[in-house]
Amino acid sequence: MRRVIPIVSVMCAAAAGLLVGARPGSAQEASRYPYDPVCPWGRLSNGKGMLVRCIAEGEARALPEKGTSPPPPAAPSASAPPAPSASADPPPADPLKAFALRGITVTADEGKLPAAEKKLAQGKDKILECVGKHGGLEKNEGEAHVRFLVSARGRAEGVSVKKRVGMSAAAADCIAHVVDRRWVGEPPAPMVGGTAVIRVGKQKS
Repeated sequence: MRRVIPIVSVMCAAAAGLLVGARPGSAQEASRYPYDPVCPWGRLSNGKGMLVRCIAEGEARALPEKGTSPPPPAAPSASAPPAPSASADPPPADPLKAFALRGITVTADEGKLPAAEKKLAQGKDKILECVGKHGGLEKNEGEAHVRFLVSARGRAEGVSVKKRVGMSAAAADCIAHVVDRRWVGEPPAPMVGGTAVIRVGKQKS
């Protein structure tokens, strides 16, 4: 019994020493930090003392150092207008100002159609738009020769492009559509063919 008592006393003393050393806030506990045995790169919590998860090494290296904060993003200048795009195309010119109708001549295969030239000239704006939207003119002037038939109804029918000079095929076809179904006057016979030569020129700058 005398030999057991000292051993028990030593064990109790050692346990008491461990309890004292493990007290929160003691020097022994403080010497363990900042090392975290559970999360060596740090941890995320919910603000209530509960561990959410450990963070990875890459996340830890991306965090700012203690006492520093990332610089705020630079605010855009309100006074500096955005630079225009270098690839932006210039606005198209107004065809009514860029081109002019030089004249319309109508020739009937039989007899005459005296009202045809005046009636076709009423579509001047549409004719100029056809030229402006379909490539303009190759030179200072261009022509579209448009064939049509006219019956007792007095309207141009069966319209087609016979010839074009100094303008694209698309522009000439567009002009033919302007002539189509337009009133040109009563023919001297039940069915008469005719040709309208429509001349367009560039406006002088």
